[in-house]
Amino acid sequence: MSRIAVLIPCYNESQTIGKVVREYREALPEADIYVYDNNSTDGTDEIARAEGAIAREREMSCAACSETSTRTAI
Repeated sequence: MSRIAVLIPCYNESQTIGKVVREYREALPEADIYVYDNNSTDGTDEIARAEGAIAREREMSCAACSETSTRTAI
């Protein structure tokens, strides 16, 4: 496990999530990249996984998504 974690909460970001994950991977190759998908309907989680992110999918509020991602990283 890396000592750097990138936490990305998102919802229906299939148009951009691949680029975001790639750019974080390029900037921080040693980081674990977590995508917290708020139950998207457009395949955001699959795209994130295909780009190498650790994707979690569940329905939650933005605040809960941020809290969950922070707890996971600690």
